[in-house]
Amino acid sequence: MTTTRAPTRWLRPALAGCALTMAISAAGAGDVTLKTAWMRPAAAGSDAQIYVDIVSDTDLVLVGASTAVARKIELVAVTIPGEASDGKVVSSMPVPGGKMTRLAYRGSHLRLVDITRDLGNGTLVPVTLEFKTPTGKTTTARFDAQVRGLLPPPQTMPAQIKPIEPDPPKDATPAPAK
Repeated sequence: MTTTRAPTRWLRPALAGCALTMAISAAGAGDVTLKTAWMRPAAAGSDAQIYVDIVSDTDLVLVGASTAVARKIELVAVTIPGEASDGKVVSSMPVPGGKMTRLAYRGSHLRLVDITRDLGNGTLVPVTLEFKTPTGKTTTARFDAQVRGLLPPPQTMPAQIKPIEPDPPKDATPAPAK
């Protein structure tokens, strides 16, 4: 009898993608689906953006967010996608029922302020979103944003940088081998 093992290296990305999609049912809020949550790597003490797609059965208003890995999370609304200078911190964002609200790269997003520890590739960052329902009830939804992408630049440069030594002249005699 031959035993075949599943190719786990192929399954890991698929399983990680499954962890990023969550459907939450809350009393009076219908279903809220949070998917494709991600962020770039970030160093402790810096700020970073989190991106997530939100779909709700009913109209909601996003009124806040929190995480254990940053001092606070700000809601940043961008009216002209791609214009970083256009973003401004807001106290709430509408989440229309039946439509996808995309908090995306170069668009509206969640800003982590004063990150408390380094967040490298593969890290899952827990985030809780707070919504208001049309009846005024508060409900929350939790998701994990996966850190992926380019590494941030180093925080400090070394005290001394060793210069690159020039190539030896072409007519130089090579040193004897030992």
